[in-house]
Amino acid sequence: MLVTNDMVSDSRVARHAETLGRNGFEVIVVCLLTERTKPRESRRFYNVIRVKSNLLDRGYRVLGKGRTVRSNTVYGTRSVSKRFVGRVIVYAFRTVRINLQQLALLRAARRTRAHVYCANDLDTLLITRLAAGLSGRVVYDSHELWPDMLIGVSESFRHALRSMEGFLIKRVDAIITVNEYIAAVLARRYSVKSQIHVVYNCASTNASSGRMTPVKRSKGGVKIALYQGGFSEDRGLANVVLSAPYLSPDVVLVFRGWGDIEPELRALASGRRNVRFARPVGVERVVEAAARADVGIVPYLPTNLCNYYASPNKFFEYLSAGLPVAASDIPFMRKVITENKVGALFDPSDPRSIADAINQITRKGSLTRCRRNVASALRKYNWSTETRKLLRVYTKLCTSFR
Repeated sequence: MLVTNDMVSDSRVARHAETLGRNGFEVIVVCLLTERTKPRESRRFYNVIRVKSNLLDRGYRVLGKGRTVRSNTVYGTRSVSKRFVGRVIVYAFRTVRINLQQLALLRAARRTRAHVYCANDLDTLLITRLAAGLSGRVVYDSHELWPDMLIGVSESFRHALRSMEGFLIKRVDAIITVNEYIAAVLARRYSVKSQIHVVYNCASTNASSGRMTPVKRSKGGVKIALYQGGFSEDRGLANVVLSAPYLSPDVVLVFRGWGDIEPELRALASGRRNVRFARPVGVERVVEAAARADVGIVPYLPTNLCNYYASPNKFFEYLSAGLPVAASDIPFMRKVITENKVGALFDPSDPRSIADAINQITRKGSLTRCRRNVASALRKYNWSTETRKLLRVYTKLCTSFR
């Protein structure tokens, strides 16, 4: 399995690798080496191999800052910005670095001599196809609509990525994705005739047997509304902070995670007594940690097609922890929440709408009903069901090697 992160917090890849390993497959995940990780790691039921990714990073960081200096010219003294030149050089460094990462991943993957190779998202699909060669089988696990996810790129570049995805997707042996909406887009966009297998991001804890994680609620009548995950601009987190003044007096917002915009979020939350930050936990503890809250929040902004059709890991992790969910009114979460009555929907661009959804869930009687409905929903949305789908895909591919 190939992925372009360090496998510290990728719960989908970890869940798939562990499940396959538990069911008799020998599984190796090839990913990137970072400062917080080791080159090799043995996990329960699978192994991790990491390759270096930090070549040229130091130069990249220095050049990315840019400088403004004074310069004498024939037109007199004026300010000359080096930022543009710096950005051009940074782009060149970034391109070289990405290519070197891809080559390192390719070499490591080829050394495994695997029968089946899994590309996790478009950024590994080409090297996965090359690593498999003529004899290996390729699974493409599309976690999202990758070309649509990128921020700050031109439409022509996005079109080039879609063209590459369309070319490569017809040269894989099986396609997996996270929900039926993304499956429909992939099938329509690339005229895919074969079946696209939908494997939901259900958590692989006690929910695999249809049971919630034991709940450890807060004391004193306080209701905790939790956001757990990455801090990035397109996830609507600033609007969640801005919803604080409209929340019921007994509701506290808790942010547990990491990301580039954390300083901005903390600054925005400064002085708000009902907004708190907690340390992130490892991927194996996210459900357990969530079980201490009362409501889970998924505030994704529908800024692109990828976000609009999202079905995030955290959505299922909240359910597995027994939490009702307050979520953006986008297709997949709308479907699950309305059909199973496990929470409330909001407009992620409107802080008052976010607060109204959280207040609605935490009203007396409503929280009890939602928790009961969550328990019922887990009979349908659990990892035991998704495991059977995943095993069917890989078992069918492996029968050709017998």
